[in-house]
Amino acid sequence: MDLNIFDLLGQILSIIAMGLTIFSFQMKKRKQILIFQTVGTGFFLASFLLLGSWTAACLNIVFLVRNIIFYFGEDKKWAKHPIWLPVILAAVIGAGALGYASPLDLLPVIGSIFGTVATYMKNENTFRLLKLGDSPLWLAYNAAIPSIGGVVCEVFNIISIIVALIRYRKKKV
Repeated sequence: MDLNIFDLLGQILSIIAMGLTIFSFQMKKRKQILIFQTVGTGFFLASFLLLGSWTAACLNIVFLVRNIIFYFGEDKKWAKHPIWLPVILAAVIGAGALGYASPLDLLPVIGSIFGTVATYMKNENTFRLLKLGDSPLWLAYNAAIPSIGGVVCEVFNIISIIVALIRYRKKKV
């Protein structure tokens, strides 16, 4: 792979984003997960811009807004409104259309629909389960770009989600 300075910086930022995102799934509370995911999303946004992946960059802009809205969804009246889920899903589809260059770009859009519904969920384990529908599609997309941090992130996301599901499972008496 012939890397220029933008590619190199994009790969470095994707690795930082990867660390933040993987770590997020080990947080116990939904708000803690969302904080780490939001910061990681900012790094992925910069990474995808540098790597020239316009669909992923557009989607990550939506993710930043989505995560902030859903973070405040428990505390702020404006953020609790049920209109947010369909609005953000429409924004995901719109971002995918805006950045669309090939059928490959459908993978992160479909994954992002899972991820958006997951982020909307209040239950942490439901959040994690739905993210398992998101990560494999982003894994395939990141492998095709290529985004080293993105690929490693999705592999570890899947592992981290499974570990967290086991750690935080409801114990039956």
